Amino acid sequence: MSFVLCINRADIKADTRVFVRCDLDVPLHEGRIGETFRLNACLKTLSYISNRGAIPVIAGHIGRPHGRFVATLSTKYLQVYFTSHLRGRFEVLENLRFDIREEIGDPSYAEELARNIQLYVNESFATCHRNSASITGLPRLLPAFAGFQLTKEVEMLNKVLYDPPRPLTVIVGGAKVESKAPLIAKFADVADCVLVGGKVALELKPSNNKVRLPVDYVDTMDIGSRTLEAWRNILLGSKTIVWAGPMGMFEDERYQTGTKSIAEIVAQAVSAGSFGVVGGGDTITALTKFGLTDKFSFISTGGSAMLEYLVAGNLPGIQVLH
Repeated sequence: MSFVLCINRADIKADTRVFVRCDLDVPLHEGRIGETFRLNACLKTLSYISNRGAIPVIAGHIGRPHGRFVATLSTKYLQVYFTSHLRGRFEVLENLRFDIREEIGDPSYAEELARNIQLYVNESFATCHRNSASITGLPRLLPAFAGFQLTKEVEMLNKVLYDPPRPLTVIVGGAKVESKAPLIAKFADVADCVLVGGKVALELKPSNNKVRLPVDYVDTMDIGSRTLEAWRNILLGSKTIVWAGPMGMFEDERYQTGTKSIAEIVAQAVSAGSFGVVGGGDTITALTKFGLTDKFSFISTGGSAMLEYLVAGNLPGIQVLH
């Protein structure tokens, strides 16, 4: 079972510079933040550091610039948010992925980030499955701790990982076929049922009869009504539900019914006593749009990271904190 050393065990003194690897990957629309769930999840840790007179150095990435400067993905657009939510001194570093060394885990980049820093805190569970310089390189150079949110992620997901109430149903959607297909196969070995929607379902060829694909679609952009009816019975009969990835292109009102209906069904199961965990940036955006973020047992900031943790029982960014 994975455990991490929480920030509340750190000896934080005034003026200590604390590198906080946050999950800053929020949707931006013409410089405006689309939704703040992931930023909100960092605030308890950042405030804890500030309240002790220390200086949180906030770092993370937005989007996939692949080592190039992309003005629309600059973290400068987050400055106003943190100014309005934090007291005391803090710094916000520019998008770490503007430097290609971040994504390839270059030790020289980790060494640069460590300059004038005394402590490291990981508050970005959604990136813990990556061997990025700021995720696995930097914590090897400094006293390293987990933030409050990351600690809670591990505690809550361990409830699913170790002897969950059954039936256990996993719902996988979204568009990352390459990364999710292997995870779906592994979940089929441990879950009672795996429901697959989104673009993933259109390209998946399952070999396990526990994996259920949609039986109908709406213009291939959403799951259909017959699928929803069949899946409703499965979900309402489940005691543990894990969901990552929307069922269709929910941004378009014509194709939001599948994702919204699945959210409402899972919420109904949770209200009846089931344990329901939902995760992933797109899923969180959808739940925010539908006003359903408070209807689940736990919302993870990670999608692929959540699924990988539940399959492997650990992640590179968590293992390095042990």
